[in-house]
Amino acid sequence: MPDLRLELQKLADLKFDDDGDTMTALPDTLGVSETFFNIIRDNPGSTRAALVELARKAGIKDASSSSLIVQFVKRGIIRAQKDGSVSTYTAVGNHYVKGYVRQAKPAAKATPKPTPVPDNAKFSATVPQLLDTLSIVQARELYDALKKIFGA
Repeated sequence: MPDLRLELQKLADLKFDDDGDTMTALPDTLGVSETFFNIIRDNPGSTRAALVELARKAGIKDASSSSLIVQFVKRGIIRAQKDGSVSTYTAVGNHYVKGYVRQAKPAAKATPKPTPVPDNAKFSATVPQLLDTLSIVQARELYDALKKIFGA
């Protein structure tokens, strides 16, 4: 069994390349998403099939590129335009934007609030007219309310 002195000597003999004078620059590699965005940007108006083929040549899997198209449209960094039965895609900006870019949602249409009916208002419809206007749920509620009032 080696003793502690021998193990410490082994550690002292180790050399590390921490000198700093032999720095190598890492290659500037783009991620799959950014690479695919650049393909769309450089080929505006291309169809999905054409973009998938270009992505395949760049080393991106077909499933990834097809999925990225959907994600990019949802994120709003590319636009889809319908040309007959085929959609074409165009980049919105010149650079890929990481993360989620929120699209402006269309304003929801305001539903008009029903005007409140005073408690002492008189209802002037006939019973058949009333029954024709009530849904099944409303009719059941009316039945239950009348049953409470008049008893069973």
